[in-house]
Amino acid sequence: MPRSYAIGEFAEELGVHPETVKRWCRSGDLDYTRTPGGDRRIPHRELLRLAGDARPRDHVALYARVSSHGQKDNGDLDRQLDRLRDYAHDNGWTVETTYTDVGNGLNEDRRGLNTLLDETPDADFGRVLVTYEDRLTRFGFSYLERLFDHHGVTITVVEDETDKTAQEELVDDLIKLVASFSGKLYGMRSSKKQQVVNAVETEVTADE
Repeated sequence: MPRSYAIGEFAEELGVHPETVKRWCRSGDLDYTRTPGGDRRIPHRELLRLAGDARPRDHVALYARVSSHGQKDNGDLDRQLDRLRDYAHDNGWTVETTYTDVGNGLNEDRRGLNTLLDETPDADFGRVLVTYEDRLTRFGFSYLERLFDHHGVTITVVEDETDKTAQEELVDDLIKLVASFSGKLYGMRSSKKQQVVNAVETEVTADE
């Protein structure tokens, strides 16, 4: 989850009395959430805003990814970007920059994503738009969310539902995971590893 502060922590960071922070919450001057126990938690972006380092939420960056060059050639990447631009336009937001990748969501060495991460600390945007969470990363979305929040940037996922068109990509990623773990268990060149991979591939593609 993105970083947040208790009332006392937030007051200490700003150098004000906790009662002042409570008053801001009651008056609606501070955005906050409630824990299951009823305590207030104030997001990091509010600290940045009050400290004079708030990012403009109406200036956004777009991030789009497809798994293969075939998907790119079929226009999948352009359709993602068009969806994100339309969403930004509908909300009156300005698109500052665009980042794209061609590669699976398990790949940690994506040029577009790495550039986005490198440029975020000094960027002019306060929001990153993606169509689905797995366009940004297959696993660990909450870690990236927390990292961006630390720099005062919000990730906005445009689509609420799961990307139902990505079944083929999910199968490919599953097979890559099985190959990786099987290689660690039995050795990358072992026949046992290949048997496991072949068995999983046969099973998950049986209904295609």
